[in-house]
Amino acid sequence: MIMKNLFYIPLFFLFFFQTLSVEGQTLRAFLTAAEEAFEKEDHFSALYYYKEVLEFDSTNVEALYRVAESARKFNAFRLAKDYYRKVYNKETDAEYPLSGFYLAKMLHRLGEYEEAAEKFGVYLSEYGDEEENPEYTERAERLRESALWAKEVVENPWEEYQIEHRDEWSSIYTDFGAIERGDSVYFSSMRFENPDDEHFPPRQITHIMVGVEDYVYPLPDSINHPGKHTAHSAFNADGSRVYYTVCEYVTISGIRCELFYRDIEDGVWSGEVRLPDTVNLSGYTSTQPNVGFCPVRGVEVLYFVSDRPEGKGGLDIWAIDVLEDGEFGIPYNVQGINTPEDDVTPFHHIPTNTLYFSSLGYKSLGGFDIFKANATESGWGDISHMGYPLNSSFDDLYYTLSDDGKKGIFSSNREGSNFIDDGLEACCFDIYEVNILPFVQLITQTFDINTGDSLRGVTVQLIDRADPTKVIEEQFIPDEVEYTFPVDRDKEYFIVAKKEGYKPDTSELSTFDLPPGEDILRQIYLFPDMVDLEVQVFDAWTEEPLVGATVGVVNPDDPQLTRQEATNQDSHIFNFDIQKGNSYRILANRKGYISGVETIEKSELDGVDRLIKKIYLERGGLSDYLPLVLYFDNDRPDPRSRSQETRVKYTETFPPYMERKPRFIEVYTEPLEGEAARMAEAELTRFFETEVRKGVEDLDNFFELLMVHLEAGDTVNIDLKGYTSPRARPEYNLILGMRRVNSVKNDFMSFDNGAFRRYIDNGQLRVELESFGETTAPSDVVADLDDERNSIYSLGASKERRVEIIQVRVRQDGNQ
Repeated sequence: MIMKNLFYIPLFFLFFFQTLSVEGQTLRAFLTAAEEAFEKEDHFSALYYYKEVLEFDSTNVEALYRVAESARKFNAFRLAKDYYRKVYNKETDAEYPLSGFYLAKMLHRLGEYEEAAEKFGVYLSEYGDEEENPEYTERAERLRESALWAKEVVENPWEEYQIEHRDEWSSIYTDFGAIERGDSVYFSSMRFENPDDEHFPPRQITHIMVGVEDYVYPLPDSINHPGKHTAHSAFNADGSRVYYTVCEYVTISGIRCELFYRDIEDGVWSGEVRLPDTVNLSGYTSTQPNVGFCPVRGVEVLYFVSDRPEGKGGLDIWAIDVLEDGEFGIPYNVQGINTPEDDVTPFHHIPTNTLYFSSLGYKSLGGFDIFKANATESGWGDISHMGYPLNSSFDDLYYTLSDDGKKGIFSSNREGSNFIDDGLEACCFDIYEVNILPFVQLITQTFDINTGDSLRGVTVQLIDRADPTKVIEEQFIPDEVEYTFPVDRDKEYFIVAKKEGYKPDTSELSTFDLPPGEDILRQIYLFPDMVDLEVQVFDAWTEEPLVGATVGVVNPDDPQLTRQEATNQDSHIFNFDIQKGNSYRILANRKGYISGVETIEKSELDGVDRLIKKIYLERGGLSDYLPLVLYFDNDRPDPRSRSQETRVKYTETFPPYMERKPRFIEVYTEPLEGEAARMAEAELTRFFETEVRKGVEDLDNFFELLMVHLEAGDTVNIDLKGYTSPRARPEYNLILGMRRVNSVKNDFMSFDNGAFRRYIDNGQLRVELESFGETTAPSDVVADLDDERNSIYSLGASKERRVEIIQVRVRQDGNQ
């Protein structure tokens, strides 16, 4: 097959026709010449001849249409638009239905998107339902959508692009395929003639050139083929090999190319080697090489463009592995990239593993636009348009990018490029350079993940993901929570945040496929670097574990003095999460004991995940035990007795009451199910094992401390108050309450073989008794005798059956 030369413009005809006299030429002669040129795809000649036909008859619609067609295929888009419009305005009998389609397409190519979309819409309304040209219906629908999309893209330019026309590398001819190697730029230029060309006048050919600053020169004829196109230089990563194409004309403007390479040693290019027939497939073109690398398979990859079979259509991008022994693998189609249209000029940016290419198969601003795709584990990811103004409504190709991603080079025939003929506004491709400013600003804000509060004084680093040892920028301001970093497009970064007392946080940032213009806000939430603090509380006298204490932990440097606090009725062990980088104070207290304090220095938390602190509490004064609460079973002691007196001691009622714990749980939870049953069982268990049991333990400690006061000569007055649930009649409950306080008094009288008796007899110890019966019971405590579950076995009823020591008055040495 023949590949249409994207850049060839038969410039020799410009001089040829300028000197050709039309005197004596007939209309038929010009028509014949025009038709022959059009058939040969000599579009410039056809354009010239058809325009001469119009000199004879300016109303000839066929000639108008052929001028438009020739101008379009010659890339003289403005001229083509004018002549398609003339046909479109004259046409009434649908003889040229595509005039409206191509008028819209030329408007699209010239960046007149709003009218282009309108004209595509008109074409679809008139011809969209016809079955004769379904291809054009599909294309019109796609291009209409593309025109509307292009309008939006151009209205939102990528402002980081600073594009410069490289005049020193560009000529009035086509110049393309520039790539930097060190201080030099290699590019291809169609500024050369083949003196041996049998065609008259001779056609231009392309040679590889080198630019060093403002000086440009062609490679020697030993590399450039004097009578052929030699173009598309592509170097491998270490510069030890260069690939290029050698092409020949096979029609007046169509060429066919093959791929070659030369090895380079000490700057010397070796002899030319043609790539195998699997690449240079007979009858098809292979061109536009680029050398990439597959990091997954660890192999060098040669990309190239071909119209060979088994592609998706038109020109496709293909690839072939370059094996370690210098041989080549089997070419494969880059399926994730190619479209049914032309897909060309691949460039693999190895540092970011990104493939850049130009295509007619995706939404574009008009012609060939530059796109990119990022590598994924399974191939190539989503295709991304490279935006405006890198792309234009004209053709933009041969994009290459520096390793650091800050400078690109491409070729374009956009407005501003050199015209060989100002009247036609056609030709040529020039070389452009784009400096890529930081894409956007990355704004980081730091927070504590637990509280959600802003976190000041965090050190934030921006690191190049391709080289994690490279810290691009580091910022630290003690009172700041927000930092700003400039970041580039199509790069990947690590963002590292560090602060003492917090776990370092590393997150990834990719600027691939991000829309331009808007800053990137990254809110970073740091996890405090915590230590599991276990506090154990003991009785300092017995060194036994002390249940029922309250422990608090506070950071003295915290201006808010935020305090963690817990009371544990089940154990002497407390667990807290405390943050590294701080010092702490632990405060422990319990009824009947003097508060204890322990400190934790900041250094104690370094390098540990768990810390145990033990606190021994000294026993305190009598009032520290208040209120001292003692609980009773239902109607105990002495059930159904009408006497206020009893011989039973409270401590004698405790064991059988504790033995009935399972019965209380069984009866109360019997009608409950699931979570409700489990919660009720847990509440009753806690009541018995902590509050009921704790009362007995506190009473014993209270008696021991009371003896100390009495032996010291202190006078002590103690008030005992008795309470009942409302299950019985009020008058009975008053009697029961008094019987209960008397049972506790019996414990006073029997303690340590009656040690308190002499103090009671001499008035040094006074125990006052009072019964309140049911009078203080909350209204929701059940009194129904028939409802034993709630009036006896419920937690509410159980808490009403008690005696409290609520007041102790001590007079020391005769002083109140």
